[in-house]
Amino acid sequence: MTRLRPDPDALLAEIGGNRPEGRGRLKVFLGAAPGVGKTYAMLEAARQRKAEGLDVVVGVVEAHGRRETEALLEGLEVLGRREVHHGGVTLRELDVGAALERRPSLLLVDELAHTNAPGSRHEKRWQDIEELLEAGIDVLTTVNVQHLESVNDVVAQITHVRTRETLPDRVIEDAAEVELVDLPPNELIQRLSSGKVYVPEQIRVAKANFFRRGNLIALRQLALRYTAEHVDEAMLTYRRAWAVDETWPVRERVLVGVGPAPSSQRLVRAAKRMVDRLGCDWHAVFVETPEYGTWPESDQRRVWETLRLAAELGAETASFGGAGTGALLDYARKHNVTKLVVGKPRHSPWRDRLFGSRLDEIIRASGDVDVHVTSGEPDAELRPERRSGGDPSRIRDLVLAGAAVLVSTVLAVALRERLALANLVMLYLLTVVGVAMRLGRGASVVASVLAVAAFDWFCVPPYGTFAVADTQYLPVFGVMLFVVLVISGLAARLRRQAEASRSRERRTAALLAASRELVALHEPTRIAEVAMRHVGETFDARVRVLAPDPFGRLRDLDDGSGLEAHEEGVAGWVIKHAAPAGRGTSTLPDAQALWVPLATGGKPIALLSVVASDPGTLRDPERMQLLETFGGQIAAALDRARLAVESRRAEHLAELSRLKSEFVAVAAHELRNPLNSLGMAVELLAERQRAGESAGQRAKALLDAALEDVDRLRGLSKDLLDLSRLEAGRVELHREAVEPMALLRRAVEHAQPRTGERGVAVSLDADPGLPAMDADPAHAQRALDNLVSNALDHAATGGRVEVTADALPGFVQISVADDGPGVPIQEQERIFEPFVGGGGRGGAGLGLSIAREVVRAHGGEIWVDSGPGPGAIFNFTLPILGRIPEGGKQPSEDS
Repeated sequence: MTRLRPDPDALLAEIGGNRPEGRGRLKVFLGAAPGVGKTYAMLEAARQRKAEGLDVVVGVVEAHGRRETEALLEGLEVLGRREVHHGGVTLRELDVGAALERRPSLLLVDELAHTNAPGSRHEKRWQDIEELLEAGIDVLTTVNVQHLESVNDVVAQITHVRTRETLPDRVIEDAAEVELVDLPPNELIQRLSSGKVYVPEQIRVAKANFFRRGNLIALRQLALRYTAEHVDEAMLTYRRAWAVDETWPVRERVLVGVGPAPSSQRLVRAAKRMVDRLGCDWHAVFVETPEYGTWPESDQRRVWETLRLAAELGAETASFGGAGTGALLDYARKHNVTKLVVGKPRHSPWRDRLFGSRLDEIIRASGDVDVHVTSGEPDAELRPERRSGGDPSRIRDLVLAGAAVLVSTVLAVALRERLALANLVMLYLLTVVGVAMRLGRGASVVASVLAVAAFDWFCVPPYGTFAVADTQYLPVFGVMLFVVLVISGLAARLRRQAEASRSRERRTAALLAASRELVALHEPTRIAEVAMRHVGETFDARVRVLAPDPFGRLRDLDDGSGLEAHEEGVAGWVIKHAAPAGRGTSTLPDAQALWVPLATGGKPIALLSVVASDPGTLRDPERMQLLETFGGQIAAALDRARLAVESRRAEHLAELSRLKSEFVAVAAHELRNPLNSLGMAVELLAERQRAGESAGQRAKALLDAALEDVDRLRGLSKDLLDLSRLEAGRVELHREAVEPMALLRRAVEHAQPRTGERGVAVSLDADPGLPAMDADPAHAQRALDNLVSNALDHAATGGRVEVTADALPGFVQISVADDGPGVPIQEQERIFEPFVGGGGRGGAGLGLSIAREVVRAHGGEIWVDSGPGPGAIFNFTLPILGRIPEGGKQPSEDS
């Protein structure tokens, strides 16, 4: 018995070695409907694992008041739930953080498709489980079949109830194990009636809607079929992993091999009828033999049309290189095929007697696979076309073959008196092999016959006749003819195999080159440029990539141009039907271009337009398949770009939402005190005025406090306005020569009124000979003042703030150091963001943000140094006079 070579990838999948290192295992208990006992089965499995010594913790289990389910929770550690208050209701969700900190070996999480409360760590519970699995925690969970995204529409059509909570099928497909928890519909309805599924007030509504017997039967079939598919895939993985070549007839699977004969389409339809009777999966494959390259174009086209027909009828199609019968049966064993459908031969019996019967070969080698032979089309006009005998290329090859034999004969005649006959035979053999390698099988056969005839006529006495003086030469002629025919056939076959390999290599190289570039791109325009270049070079064509704009109109991704009127109809048909159309197809073949849909998930997201310099190339099925493969790569790249844009947009919206929340909180805090103080001052002054009291020292103090609060409000509004202008780049800098020492002295002077509040001393240390800076004096001063003010806010009581300046190549670095608590490393990047830094002007966290934007506008950098000890040093750089900073502006002539 022939053993197949184990598949390393499948072997890793079988033993679990292809999972990322440290990832946990997921087991899913799948049911047809609520109440079948999924949670009960999960708890029973958990108790068994705990009895085996495993660390088992309950994360979420919804018992729904069922006493028998609650009884199984006894003795199991239950993790505390996280409470979320939303809409006046307290919701209890899985505490992912606590689970990660507890880190049990096995965690129980009920209701996989559950949607978490707003503000939770993830939107969906299956995302919580993904994080737990990544952390190496094994998880048991439950789900009903109606929650799977792929069957959502089917369930809605059957039950007339749309399931809102769904999850991607890949979550179940990636699970290490899926266990079906099944219950007959009658028993489930009985459980419902006895109050074991819903509370009494929900039972009547459930019976009238979802829990009807027909619905439960259909859902049960969906669950059984889905589980069977999962188990079938696991069985195929096991067979590939352990190189099992025997057929396991646990489930019928049909395979039909297609070829160039017109009867292949009849064969495919017959296989489809068989599959419908059996209710099973089926495959349609084409084995690309070395002779494929010599077939007429009509035969090649018929093969790919037949495969396309099979795909439309629901078959899994494939094409691969191989040696005919052996490759077909290897595919059948690899995919556990039970029935092989082949066509009945229609050639003469003598051909089978001379060259052997391929049908007999298949039957003898099929082993456990049943072979079904069906008849082909009887119509004569449906027979495959043959090459015309007047093909100029074939005539040229025959002429060249004859010329090669003629040259060999001239050499043989010249050397026949010096060399033995055996050496002359080698000369002719060499000629025949050369013809076979260069010109193919037909020319090599002609060369073989001519070589034997020439050898007899010119090299074997008596010369000039086919008569043989010595009968011992007769076996030589026979053996020579046989050997040269065999050698020429083998050489021609090797040539065809080499040509096929080179063709596949060119296709693979073109696809690999495109995929390498596309995988690194995230901009649709760049993706379109790369796609147009690779497809254009491969097919010698003019290529366009078009996608709908926000108004639904198709536009070129590279230059934004639209479609002409005569192209819109073809493009619209391709978008609607998600199938190629135009030049080279049977749909709208008079169009100027071939249009290929770029689809993901069966839905076109863009179109590929190809106008080949030689339209005949688009009729080549092999090249059409290559073009569609290119289309798949381009579609995947565009979809990846779309997801990246959506991800960035979501991050941007989340950041805007965060800033909005922080702004509201900070603004409310900053405005509350001055407004309260201002209001109290105005009210007291009004009361004194109504009472006729004269303005005294008390009134003056109130007015001073009100003015101070007004100044604070003005400063806050000015900071907000300036920050928005700086971030938008709407502030024009008036650069001039700025002396660093003058800038530092003014900053220290501005800070003097605040130094006495907490006894903080401010000093400066700088070289008076520092070069002048190219800066806007007012904005540079404000940036430094903000840093000094921030240092004063955070310096220790009785501490010290020091302002220094140093010269760097092309820049002056100014530093402000304090002896306060410092800045944690994880906060050193965020501290310059609005509403984060604190301190600054008014404590709203805007001072550091304004300083950052001012420094950036000058082409400098700003950062903070803070070690493990107390204190922080804020540093920024400004360019020296005469240096044009990168991203900055040329200093004006006036400066």
